[in-house]
Amino acid sequence: MSATNDWQFAVEEYPPHWHFPAGSSWIAGWIYAGENRYITDLRAWVDGRVFLGLPGLPKPGLDEKLLGRAGPPYSGFVLQVKPHCGAKMIRLEARSPDGIWTEFFRTDIRVEESADPYPGPKLLSALLPAILPAFLRLHAQRHEASLAMVANEVISGSLAEPLNSLPVPPFHGALEEPREFGWLRYGRLSVTGWLAHRTVKIVQVTALVDAVQESILLYGLPRDDIGGVFADLPDQARSQFVGHVDLPANQSEPPLLKVFAELSNGEKHLVFAQRFTPRVIAGADVSLPPLSRLTFFRALWHLRSAAKRYRIPLGPWAGTIKGAKIAWAHYRAEAPPAIGHRPVLTAPTSAPHSKKPLSILVATHNLNFEGAPWFIFEYARHMQAQRNVSVSVISSQEGPMRRVFNDAGITVEVINLTSALEAGTMEDFSMALKSATNHLDWGRIDLLVANTMVSFWAIHIADWAGKPSLLYVHESSPIRRFFAPVLAAPIHPMVEDAFRLAHRVVFTADSSRKVYDYLNGKGNFTLLPSWVDIRRIDDFVATNNKSTLRQKHGLDPDAVILVNIGSVCERKGQHIFIRAIELLKEELRHTYPDRKIQFLMVGARPGVYLESLKQELQLHGLEQAKFLPETGEIFDYYRMADIFVCTSFEESFPRVLLESAAFRLPIISTNVNGITEMLAKDEAWIIPPGDRYQLGDAIKQALAAHFAKDTSKAGRARASVERRYHEDSSLPLHYALTLGTLAEKSKH
Repeated sequence: MSATNDWQFAVEEYPPHWHFPAGSSWIAGWIYAGENRYITDLRAWVDGRVFLGLPGLPKPGLDEKLLGRAGPPYSGFVLQVKPHCGAKMIRLEARSPDGIWTEFFRTDIRVEESADPYPGPKLLSALLPAILPAFLRLHAQRHEASLAMVANEVISGSLAEPLNSLPVPPFHGALEEPREFGWLRYGRLSVTGWLAHRTVKIVQVTALVDAVQESILLYGLPRDDIGGVFADLPDQARSQFVGHVDLPANQSEPPLLKVFAELSNGEKHLVFAQRFTPRVIAGADVSLPPLSRLTFFRALWHLRSAAKRYRIPLGPWAGTIKGAKIAWAHYRAEAPPAIGHRPVLTAPTSAPHSKKPLSILVATHNLNFEGAPWFIFEYARHMQAQRNVSVSVISSQEGPMRRVFNDAGITVEVINLTSALEAGTMEDFSMALKSATNHLDWGRIDLLVANTMVSFWAIHIADWAGKPSLLYVHESSPIRRFFAPVLAAPIHPMVEDAFRLAHRVVFTADSSRKVYDYLNGKGNFTLLPSWVDIRRIDDFVATNNKSTLRQKHGLDPDAVILVNIGSVCERKGQHIFIRAIELLKEELRHTYPDRKIQFLMVGARPGVYLESLKQELQLHGLEQAKFLPETGEIFDYYRMADIFVCTSFEESFPRVLLESAAFRLPIISTNVNGITEMLAKDEAWIIPPGDRYQLGDAIKQALAAHFAKDTSKAGRARASVERRYHEDSSLPLHYALTLGTLAEKSKH
């Protein structure tokens, strides 16, 4: 046993005297990185060849000794290497969460002369078509890392030979997802397959990609296709497992999934190990940098430099040029265009005088207590307050916001669009949409305003009626990926057409506009600031005592409350919030032994996702965290809170952050989409999405500031929001745009 960088390790299994026979050999041992530290990956170098290992395997007895508990993180590891004839040395390296590979062991070796000869390194020119786009994408994801460091990881990864693992008897089974690719929804990897044991009952199946966070998979579901092959296998009829595993932001490339089976006799076995390439089907994806020849040639230069460091032959220039051309074609096909290549229209600074009555029809995607319906309610209320303006609302879904609109004197009609939204062709969609909306009296409507991209259908009915329209877009996800789960692919072009047909497409975040910039062919995109009702919030604070509100809602008046407000769904990332709470559970208890710290998630709605999160709270004993349902009394929770946390994977310009800043709450938020346009680093704790470790660090910093009575970040956020997004300055711009759109239409 030795120590490197405070690591402890032992290589316990290896060929005698490090004399390798021909073929494959196993190396096994354990490694411990120290308290509150862990290893994310492991590899062996045999001269210039790289073999990826399987780190993080349970080591009964030792894990308890090192950690004071059973883990994870687990300390065991195995590697399978196949040294070539003439190999002289083996080196073992471990990867830390910050992506640094560190050598912790090396020794001279001998290899039987009958072993296969050295296969020779791959030429860089042959690798370029695959690794150059990968380098650009990885650098965009880890922009804080140096280009040289990213190039090292890509080059060394291109050399690596992965080790995957399947069940060995008496286990039988198959891992069906992931295989070569792993499908991600908002940072969660889908895991499916089946597993059975011949002699002992399987009581639990768990999985992890992260070294620390282990997820319980749902096991024992019916499976009727196994019996034909394994008719005598016990429990084969109920051998299915399904579930999700969080994919950490600090993952290695390629990520490693491990699936474990726990048996009724107390044993825990690795049953599957699979390296895979992540593919995002929902949530924020890491795109390539905007198309740039300079960016491309800088990447090429750094990869060539890294190849030299790893002694990869560059190959002839002709081959390098050919490989670079192929890589450039891939980059050009997938990269977003350079920013600012299409104009963005400015809105009128003042509204033209309107003498005749104006009737506005607002179409919204639902009437839930969510940010977008509240946004359009405040827009509609402001429009209705103007002279000679009336507003009515149609929605494709019922919800509690109907009462809010009605109380403001705005009528609401719910239209059943099920047949249209379930159509499989454009023709069927159009026929069903016309049938559902042909009763609308277009003679009395002057303008249609569609709220969210999901209301694209409203732009089409306005176009059919010859009426001008505004489309407010609050999403930041590519159209075809966003609608893939809910809309037939042949209908997707009609969503894109809505951007072209609308007289103005309005964004409150420039980052969202850039996602759809390719649809701005006729220059109808407009960027306008959102708003927050500062005056109403200040009046609420002045007339509502925090302790009284906590008593009203049954909350501890002495607790420090961190609140996460938003519909409980994968996109909002409450699973990452819970993971961070789990990470901090013991540390906060020791750091603040006399303080009560509670975590509220407001916006719960029935569903599988909510139930899975509740199960996690129960499993990990997180009694300090709880869910509360969606509510129209959301100001109560801002007022009762001490710290606000946003864990979203995807947002455009979330009003919850505007409101929490107006309430002078310290803010922790992910840095997705328009959030960084709203808040600066000195105004909030800004973290990447899906990273529970950075979220945990931000929570600790915010709590330390709270107990030190440091309100500097909250104060700066409030001042910035008041200066830039006060409704007295923002809403008149939207009113001016509304009337300006009508004036433009009348000219044509």
